[in-house]
Amino acid sequence: MVHIKVEKSRISQKHTDLLVIGVFEEEKQFAQLNELDTSTRSNIVEIINSNEFHGGFGTSTVLHTFDKGPMKKILLIGLGKREKFSDELARIIAGKVALKAKDLKVTEVSILPFSAIIKESLIEAISEGICLALYSFNKFKSNNSEAEGSRLNLVTILLDSDLAKMQSVIGRVELISEAVNFGRDISNLPPNECSPGKLGSLALSLSNEYPIKVRILERYEMESMGLCGIVAVGKGSNSPPKLIILEYEGSTAEQKPYMIIGKAVTFDTGGISLKPGDKMEEMKFDKCGGCDVFSIIKAIASLQLSVNVIGLIPCVENMPSSNSYRPSDIIKMYNGKTIEVLNTDAEGRIILADSLAYGIAKYSPRLVLDLATLTGACIIALGANVAAAIGTNKQLMERLRNVSEKTGERIWELPLYDEFHEQIKSNVADIKNIGGRPGGAITAAAFLSNFVDDVPWVHLDIAGTAWTQEGTFERSYNPKGATGFGIRTIVKMITEDAEST
Repeated sequence: MVHIKVEKSRISQKHTDLLVIGVFEEEKQFAQLNELDTSTRSNIVEIINSNEFHGGFGTSTVLHTFDKGPMKKILLIGLGKREKFSDELARIIAGKVALKAKDLKVTEVSILPFSAIIKESLIEAISEGICLALYSFNKFKSNNSEAEGSRLNLVTILLDSDLAKMQSVIGRVELISEAVNFGRDISNLPPNECSPGKLGSLALSLSNEYPIKVRILERYEMESMGLCGIVAVGKGSNSPPKLIILEYEGSTAEQKPYMIIGKAVTFDTGGISLKPGDKMEEMKFDKCGGCDVFSIIKAIASLQLSVNVIGLIPCVENMPSSNSYRPSDIIKMYNGKTIEVLNTDAEGRIILADSLAYGIAKYSPRLVLDLATLTGACIIALGANVAAAIGTNKQLMERLRNVSEKTGERIWELPLYDEFHEQIKSNVADIKNIGGRPGGAITAAAFLSNFVDDVPWVHLDIAGTAWTQEGTFERSYNPKGATGFGIRTIVKMITEDAEST
């Protein structure tokens, strides 16, 4: 992965393959011009005054210095309107810079921050944009044209002060970005390369690298324990279901753990309630919530945070077969509640419900967050760029939303009124697993709420944001495929909590 460092250096003295200067829209002057040689400065002024380059957001132009300065090339990158510029836009611009440098086949870049006021959040955003934009999934390409020697491997951010502090920020970003890209790698795996068993092996490999305890519950053990929802969904596949439990103990104090649960359906055909064939190939991404949990635990362990965190990942493959669970089946869940199955394609909520009930009973967590590519209704309601957040605790909800504004991973709260619980009442069991088309994302959360007791809980429906799809807004730091949505937000929230205690 690319390495990022900060350095105190004047651009008139900085030897670099590519110097990056941000230009705000329709602003003709910027202080950095004064440090360039007369010829280069004149060329830039002429380009800007002629409106050949006007600083529109994301636009760029490359100038060759022809050895008239210490830099070989200069990239002018448009920052858009100054009053609209934000950390999220800095993240996108930094990603564009990284991709442009890759196209130019330069291995080293020096970049001037896009603001005269240097804040930790800005350096964090720039670093994230660079690290995340350079991700690519090439595991199965037999002829990978990206030569090892042509990769961007060093970015220097030129600062005047606070070097040690900002380098610490960058070091944290590099660890978190590595974890995000790890999660993207797993999420992008095709189903023939990523069964529940494969995810179990990945969990064990994490325990060899980090101080993480791993326990894997197998089918018959789950059956004997009463985790019948996970078993029911997974029994139609030749790949047996599993419940992966990851434990990170970073605090020796008597501290209740954070609990993060992620849906990992390694492939979702819909089961007996078979999905249409169109875009079924995207159902390899139905494991993204579980892959996020792997990444969150990896990031927290890498950062050595003084917190305790439990990760639960129910893993199944939802297949139609003679052993599959059926519409009209009634399943007794871990907490004793019975559910009537009306649609086997509403399987994610069933495996999450069992995991919620088990995790809360076993570990008594301080709070619970779950991530799941749960409903198409969420995409209909909020599109492909905003995740739905539904929960039982206003304080936790507000905390999560505030952090998501910093990370650029947008979430929006949907209400959980009593009326939605009415929609999932069953005539023959305690509840049913679908509540009809109206409010589908919310009735799915209403179903889950039956299994959380009084523990603070927020459910994140990431069906629209977990991978790039129709309607996805182009962000340079989210290459095609899995995005790792939610990882940075949850890690940042837990990090801030750890640093405040």
